Amino acid sequence: MGTDTARGGRRRRAGTATATGARGPVVRRALVAVALAAAVIAACSTPAVRTELARSFTRQDRPYLELYFTELPFLAGSKLQAQLALTAHGGPTADGPTAAELADGAPRQVSGSFVLKAEADRDGEPLATGWATVRAVDGQAQVVDVAVPGAQDADALRVSVAGRSEYVVGHLETAE
Repeated sequence: MGTDTARGGRRRRAGTATATGARGPVVRRALVAVALAAAVIAACSTPAVRTELARSFTRQDRPYLELYFTELPFLAGSKLQAQLALTAHGGPTADGPTAAELADGAPRQVSGSFVLKAEADRDGEPLATGWATVRAVDGQAQVVDVAVPGAQDADALRVSVAGRSEYVVGHLETAE
């Protein structure tokens, strides 16, 4: 049972808040909630926020390179030659040749292009290296010829993209 107290001619139970005192924190909380909701609605109405929200809820394809031989590598005199196609999907970029590749004779990368490294080998042992540069156009195959001089004894050609992990290997037919 509670005890009644008199204060200013009004009676109330001991331990309960007055009607005006209890409204203060509730009103403040309601105002904070309304201000927060208004800020969220205002932020969501800007194009930049809407674009980022759409991206976050939509599956995004990852950019990748498609690299393949358009014809098998073949020997032409003392050169190993191959024709490759490179298709950039989604605008991937390359960091360009590494310092070691530049020291090996790699050409410097030009903006919007990829440097290809062709390595001829015999039984897994490297014989010779050749370089080619190809300009990438998003979604369109770009054909490039790669020649590796001094690779007449090669049995395979590995072509990689400088500064990236993509590569393709072509094996040469050996006459026995």
